[in-house]
Amino acid sequence: MTPGSKGSSSVSEAVTSVLFVCDDNAAASLMAEAILRTVGGRRFRAYSAGFTPAQKLAPDVLEFLAARHLPASGLAPKSWTHFVAPFGPRLDFVITVSERAARQPAPDWHGEPVLAHWSVEDDLSDMFWMLQRRIKIFASLPHTRLPRRSIENRVHAIATWQ
Repeated sequence: MTPGSKGSSSVSEAVTSVLFVCDDNAAASLMAEAILRTVGGRRFRAYSAGFTPAQKLAPDVLEFLAARHLPASGLAPKSWTHFVAPFGPRLDFVITVSERAARQPAPDWHGEPVLAHWSVEDDLSDMFWMLQRRIKIFASLPHTRLPRRSIENRVHAIATWQ
């Protein structure tokens, strides 16, 4: 179900799909995906991608996630091209987490998602705490009960939370 849409919902429609995008999909976006998987549970389907994906996940990021008991299975750098219409998954939100990714022209995402940018720190620890706070706030929003514009405003406002 898209943010703010009306109508009946089934279990599958109640799942909110979120794509986190950064340059190389080796740290920030993968960390955000892992955090939302944990915080959002079954209410969210978390993805991550990069405009120029790295060859593999950075080992220090894997260690960092493991130390915080965050799921790393299935995490791997992938290209944003896996998520464009018409073959990509329907997306409700696309959130860039790097300045370079935010400057890229937005492709034709499947599902007319809400677009937002959350700038994050480069240090893994700072990046983690910033993303975790923002994602917890994001996950607590009533995504399917508010009008789209209200959700957009709230998701954009989350970017100011440090």
